[in-house]
Amino acid sequence: MKRILVILIIAAAGGSILFFWATAMRRGPAVAGRDFFVTKKADSGRLQVTASFYPLYFFAKEITGDKADVYNLTPAGAEPHDYELTAGDRARIEDSELLILNGGKLEPWGDRVRTALTGSRTRVVAVGGNGADPHVWLDPRLAKIQARSILEALVAVDPTAEELFQNNFNLLEGKMDALDREYRATLTNCEKKDIITTHAAFGYLADEYGLNQIGISGLSPDEEPSSGRLVEIAEFVRKNNIKYIFFETLVSPKLAETIAHEVGAETLQLNPLEGISDADARNGKNYFTEMEKNLANLRIALECP
Repeated sequence: MKRILVILIIAAAGGSILFFWATAMRRGPAVAGRDFFVTKKADSGRLQVTASFYPLYFFAKEITGDKADVYNLTPAGAEPHDYELTAGDRARIEDSELLILNGGKLEPWGDRVRTALTGSRTRVVAVGGNGADPHVWLDPRLAKIQARSILEALVAVDPTAEELFQNNFNLLEGKMDALDREYRATLTNCEKKDIITTHAAFGYLADEYGLNQIGISGLSPDEEPSSGRLVEIAEFVRKNNIKYIFFETLVSPKLAETIAHEVGAETLQLNPLEGISDADARNGKNYFTEMEKNLANLRIALECP
């Protein structure tokens, strides 16, 4: 009888180990901004914050500093427009005091999660508005408004850290103001104003700085342009002597390369900043470094002094 009891105890313990191992495997490996094994607030003493994708993760991380564990739901290399949550993601959201969404149809799962969290301990804030175009973070002035909304949500869930959050936000705001001034000064007196982009992600940026965006596809990179649209773009490029077609990170450059080859143009990268790889993050790349790189490439394409 004792022998049978020992065997049952060992089997139960083994089952528990297998359960926790399987849970960890479902949640996937730890990557930058996606630490699946972070301790909960009860253990770490820090606020638990989850953001839907990179820019919101970056803004929240800048504001909270060491006061919070901030988690980025969209993994490096994934496109947030069509990323679907894993079981581990859903568990992480439920463990958070704050979930930060962009809104504006960027997160295909957003409405379902907001409904599921009704009445729960997790506060949800959408900081990107409800317009058709969700890419507001690419305009530094609108990005600053997003960051302020994140600040207000953080203070609401942890009023004791208001001074720290406000001071960090002030530093972030200063960097965004400097970036806005640099964009404005650089793009004011350019020879050209037209930018041809793989998908129409840069409308807010174009409107802010007096540019004209022509997207090969629509607001989502999944939208396939018609053959007629491709002919139209090629004719526009030839007529306006456009020398560069912009391709993006996270999206195949083939469309841009095809049109560029057809009309004798070249390609340059314009990063919509929907994600940054782990290696790039370790090498110091972030929202500001990539926005600076975008400006440098815009300066080349638009023939700015």
